[in-house]
Amino acid sequence: MGIILASILDADWSRLPDEIRDVDRAGVDAFSIDVMDGQFVPRETFSPETVLEIRNITGLPIEVHLMVNSPEEHVKKYCDAGADQVVFHLEAAKDPLAIIEYIHSRGLQAGIAILKETPLENISDEVFTSIDALTLMSIKVGFGGQKPSPETIDRIKQLRERAEKMNPNLAIIIDGGMKPGNCSEFIGAGADGVVIGTGIYHADNYEEALRLAKQNANSDDPVARKRLEGFLAIPSKN
Repeated sequence: MGIILASILDADWSRLPDEIRDVDRAGVDAFSIDVMDGQFVPRETFSPETVLEIRNITGLPIEVHLMVNSPEEHVKKYCDAGADQVVFHLEAAKDPLAIIEYIHSRGLQAGIAILKETPLENISDEVFTSIDALTLMSIKVGFGGQKPSPETIDRIKQLRERAEKMNPNLAIIIDGGMKPGNCSEFIGAGADGVVIGTGIYHADNYEEALRLAKQNANSDDPVARKRLEGFLAIPSKN
């Protein structure tokens, strides 16, 4: 069961509440909110207040993706704002285990993200076995509309093989370059979900875009379903 997370980075920010409601009604599984500080990536985006606004609009799960320096200084604000899952970048964290422990102490799902240039070996066994989700970036971070890097498939396979040995319930999410028509090969390689931005929000018809995405991400693997049930069970918890 590959799930579809809509990235609001590519929505029309001038009518964001309507954009959230429209994609919710169209059948998306969850929302992904990219928080950027203009330092870790060259762009600034959403505040905790935006997350709170979205939390009050939708009961679907919300993933907050902290693309910021010093994520330990930001994580509490986004937990408070209504995130169901908080993902931070391994490259930016001073003490990733402490951040993971804090997120879990709030009763939320914790995940790390890694840049497409980051060697998989940089993820320690302690971190790998502590997380609920791992977001694998397949593009240069900060801007939508790019194509996924060709090595992403092999990286997914390596991560899934490691997860089967060390953290079988780990959900692997692919972020960057995902479109309704290209996500099947990433799900087939071992991913559990994909984040789609322009492929939804720049589509003429949200329902048709999501129908195609779900068709291509479909999996009847009961093990994959179990990996995702924690995230999908949490909506409206806050």
